[in-house]
Amino acid sequence: MTLLIFSSQGQKTASIGDLAHLLETETDTLWLDITGPDEDDIHLMRDVFHFHPLAIEDTRNQRQRPKVEEYADYLFFILNAVSLDGNMAAFRELDVFIGKNYIVTVHTDAEPVIQETHRRIERLGSAVPMSPSYLLYVVIDTVVDSYFPVLDLIEEELERMGDDILRNPRQETLNDLFELKQILIDLWRVIWPQREILNNLVHQKPSFIDVESLQHHLRDVTDHLMWIADMITTFRDALTSIAEVYMSAVSNRLNKVVNRLTVFTVVIGISGVLTGFYGMNFEHTWPPFSSPWGVPFVLVLMGVIAGTLLYVLRKLNWY
Repeated sequence: MTLLIFSSQGQKTASIGDLAHLLETETDTLWLDITGPDEDDIHLMRDVFHFHPLAIEDTRNQRQRPKVEEYADYLFFILNAVSLDGNMAAFRELDVFIGKNYIVTVHTDAEPVIQETHRRIERLGSAVPMSPSYLLYVVIDTVVDSYFPVLDLIEEELERMGDDILRNPRQETLNDLFELKQILIDLWRVIWPQREILNNLVHQKPSFIDVESLQHHLRDVTDHLMWIADMITTFRDALTSIAEVYMSAVSNRLNKVVNRLTVFTVVIGISGVLTGFYGMNFEHTWPPFSSPWGVPFVLVLMGVIAGTLLYVLRKLNWY
């Protein structure tokens, strides 16, 4: 648990024991970051901040749909950040409370979004007044930026799968396609609600958010979300096209195999016709059984017929 104070003199840390007094003064901006939460954190949110029990319960029930809820003294946000876990996307819930002079962030484990938010604030220094609204904007913007590395990975995977399918369509590639499809579905489920959150902030102008001073920043984040949504739609279309190419490639390969087996059967069948005469009860055959050149002649004839047939079928693109 970390408590930061942003004032005209800059940024500093404070003791949790002073939290109640700092909330009453309403002179500085407070940022409380909670990792857990454990029972002490629950008591703090309930007894000091007086958060609603349902909102507190949401902080303990992870992986919920992004949303924003307005209460009498604060707003409650649920955001979904994402990171790369190997070749998979790992979604994490980030809960945010914002009031008149404070912002509270709650997450289960060490959160890269919070770490990146700290770095951005340090780079800004005293150039921008750190109001709760601006802190909320930085958090949301950092969450949205976490999607771009995942989208870059998806784009690379789509290109790789397209090349693999054209060279050698395999079942493993089809499995990768289904995994990627699931990632895109999960991305869409969290991107669309977060777009609605930003639209509500811009158009409805809820309490505790200084929309007038942040309207350009919020519109910028909204544009990023719209761009991400368009990219997801494009990737889904591309994924469908790659799946169709896979089915066509598998079908073409099957046709080639069938054609080659057909050619092999025809060659063996013609050779069987020639050799079959010698298994019948004919008194006279040509070449005769007694001829020393009979067997070599038949073998050469079989080879010539097979070669001619293969040459003709090759010209016809049968195999």
